[in-house]
Amino acid sequence: MERVVFLLVLASACSVLAQSTYYSSYYGLKLTQADVDQYTSNGTLANCTNLIAPCDPNEPRRIDGTCNNLNFPSYGATRTPYYRILPATYYKPSSTVFDPQRTKSGKEPQLARKVRTSFFAEGRVDDEVLASGTTHFLVFFATDITNTRDTTNYVSWRTYCCKPEGAADTACAPNLVPETDYVHRFSGIRCLNMTRPLTFQTSGCLPPTTTPLRIVDATPTHDLSPVYGNVAEPARRTFSGGKLKTVEVNNRSFPDTSSIGLLLGINFFGIIFFWRHHNFIATQLAAVNPTWTDEQLFATAREINIAYGNQLLHYELLPLFMGHDYMVKRGIIQTGAGFRETYKETLKPQISLEYPVVLRWLHTLQDGDLRMYYTNGTLHSTFPVVDLTSNTDFLKEGDNMDYVTQGCFRQPTANSKDYIVDPDIVERGLGRLQQSNDIMTNDLAKNRYFGFQSYIHYREHCFKQKITTFDDLIGIVDTVRITQLKALYEDVADIELLAGLWVEKQAAGTHVPPTFACLVGDQLKHSIHSDRHWYERQNRPNAFNAAQLAEIRKAKVARMLCDIGDAVTVIQGRAFELPSIDNPMVSCKDIPAIDFTKWKA
Repeated sequence: MERVVFLLVLASACSVLAQSTYYSSYYGLKLTQADVDQYTSNGTLANCTNLIAPCDPNEPRRIDGTCNNLNFPSYGATRTPYYRILPATYYKPSSTVFDPQRTKSGKEPQLARKVRTSFFAEGRVDDEVLASGTTHFLVFFATDITNTRDTTNYVSWRTYCCKPEGAADTACAPNLVPETDYVHRFSGIRCLNMTRPLTFQTSGCLPPTTTPLRIVDATPTHDLSPVYGNVAEPARRTFSGGKLKTVEVNNRSFPDTSSIGLLLGINFFGIIFFWRHHNFIATQLAAVNPTWTDEQLFATAREINIAYGNQLLHYELLPLFMGHDYMVKRGIIQTGAGFRETYKETLKPQISLEYPVVLRWLHTLQDGDLRMYYTNGTLHSTFPVVDLTSNTDFLKEGDNMDYVTQGCFRQPTANSKDYIVDPDIVERGLGRLQQSNDIMTNDLAKNRYFGFQSYIHYREHCFKQKITTFDDLIGIVDTVRITQLKALYEDVADIELLAGLWVEKQAAGTHVPPTFACLVGDQLKHSIHSDRHWYERQNRPNAFNAAQLAEIRKAKVARMLCDIGDAVTVIQGRAFELPSIDNPMVSCKDIPAIDFTKWKA
């Protein structure tokens, strides 16, 4: 039966394909046949174009993200170009190489590794509030909209950038290690393998004389694309009961990794949870609508799952980090329970180029140890997170998934206020795949290739505050960090965006620096206002009714883990925060559940 359904879906897809039109992924414009032939002849058709079926204004959200904006049907798909908050600046902007910005006096910037090690010592200090599930979910949601192939480039394709042959490859951009490095002066390692980021230019979509711009494999809206894919993929579906395919191991359900690839373990958790959650929702819908078809169940479960994820992200997780009042003040969330009309068709569904840079600050929160707990809250064992890269089968062994799930709400994150980072994150970032890898050094080094303006200009963008001397940073940055900045940067205008975020004091009552909150807030507003299918809208295709939206408002990560987590029977109500007197463990029976009868036809 499944094969018959698959063939019918394939036949339907072929019919739609015949009516489809090619668009330029960068410019968002229709292509002529001559354009298509040119892309085909030079081998760039797959990277630089999107094949789009005719848009229907009344259809629901497409899996491939197309037709979100009816005026620009390709924007919303993979390879949608980023926009910039501030214009690019380069050392030689007319050069086809686009070398990273130099200091104000024309010197090369300090080695990225030296900057990172100057600000951060290595060790493990627990946060007192945040549970490790926050990092699992934040990484998952970041991957939902910013997935790139950069790591694959230097791990699998160009492993030689620190060797003599790397000098001849312009794609290589290894991170040199100072001889005085606190760790590698003993190891003898003087170079960490890395490549330049992949761009529209390196992919052949734009001339090399144009300003470099990242090319991305993810759709730019929060649509759970790590779960559902960026294109319609029948292999992910069972075509029965509206469910996604799973494999059963030790009486536990897992995604079929042949459909989604091998991902970093910390991201894989999120995929497991939302994958399972889809099937949980589909089962509940089938119980109240026994006559619904597989397609009805799948589409409705997907719509609810996406809405649930956005409710978690915007109303539970990010207010914890950036402050509930700030989120309301910026218009990112509302205090009422009803609908809100947010859509602006003049805005294209895009991500700012600065957004993934800012999100990299979150590596300061990441713990290198995965702590696993028994259901009674006692520690079972630990395992290095970095060794889960390409090793997701670890979660299928024995009762590991049970222990890991308990750790999501019992293990603290790393403390981000102490200028101490986990040694595995900055020395073994790729586990067994590379001898040494400093994720935070990579973060700083890669973003030098996109010509971001100085931290002080983003501070001015956010707060209309001009900074012209290091003394102007008093009150924004701790005095000891200002001293470090002076040792690393000749002029206050030389401070890089990410480096500035690293040292900026966190805002009172939050867990993030103010400029982080500002730039993230800018993007969240853009994402909400540019998404025609945003779940809080009443005037959209297949919109929830008032009763259904009220059920979505109940979404809590605690309820999600109770519904799909292995061996979860008790959990704290605010599961992104550690258990405490003010946040006690309660029975899953006491946490409000979604009433799926509101979707009864």
